[in-house]
Amino acid sequence: QFSHCLVVYVFDRAEWDGTRVLRRPRGNPEWPEVGIFAQRNKDRPNRLGVTICRVVRVDGAVLHVAGLDAIDGTPVVDIKPHMREFGPRGPEAQPEWADALMRDYW
Repeated sequence: QFSHCLVVYVFDRAEWDGTRVLRRPRGNPEWPEVGIFAQRNKDRPNRLGVTICRVVRVDGAVLHVAGLDAIDGTPVVDIKPHMREFGPRGPEAQPEWADALMRDYW
């Protein structure tokens, strides 16, 4: 009965380079240098990713989703139902570079 779920997965093909803690999102020289935790890049110290996905259907123990931001075959660590109450409380904000980055993402 849930419309969305949170998928936690491992960037198993990513590499962590500790010298790249600060970087420009997507390498864009017009955007500011920001810390790795201000980005959603795959190359992170913990190699974990999360995406909220739309549940398409459930076939027994198989969950079909849409909008999963991961490569086919990526190991899934956990799946949780998305509940509104765990979403942001109050107004949300993000920098202009993030708006530009996400404008044509999907």
